[in-house]
Amino acid sequence: MKHLLVMILFAALVAVVFGVVARNTQKERMVYGLKIFAEFIGIGLALAWLLYFFPF
Repeated sequence: MKHLLVMILFAALVAVVFGVVARNTQKERMVYGLKIFAEFIGIGLALAWLLYFFPF
């Protein structure tokens, strides 16, 4: 469970920074930040699901 929380925290912090740096208006920043957050979480969960089947 701790890994999931760390991934969510990292995704949120990166999304805030990318949103502030990459866009001009407040609305664009919010939409872009939420999009980046969703992409980080989605890709992270997809990779976790795929790697679950590989015994290391």
